[in-house]
Amino acid sequence: MPAGIRRRLEDIIRLCRHAEALAARGREWYDSDPELGVPHLAADSLVLKLGEAVRRLPEDFLRDRAEQPTWRRAVGMRNRLAHEYDAVDYEIVWQVISVHAADLRHHIETLLEDREGDPDP
Repeated sequence: MPAGIRRRLEDIIRLCRHAEALAARGREWYDSDPELGVPHLAADSLVLKLGEAVRRLPEDFLRDRAEQPTWRRAVGMRNRLAHEYDAVDYEIVWQVISVHAADLRHHIETLLEDREGDPDP
């Protein structure tokens, strides 16, 4: 696997871990600031960055994984938060940080483990 792709995947893993750490604070914490919505904004930021990191992966890398919708969903969620910020469903954002981030992280870790012996072109 090329070093550039590996670095991007490792960055996605890092962002997923941050999302998981936010979710580990619990749903009560996530919904605890109705006035300013700071936990929601923190989750938004991570989901935006996560989607952008996936979007920056090479198109052929994403095309080769088209049967795994997680990649495109991450980019789609990023686009929704960035462009339709006034219509964000914070239940979906919660699902991303509390469930989907861990799934994506596990998937990428497995992919990297499977490619450990591959030489970089």
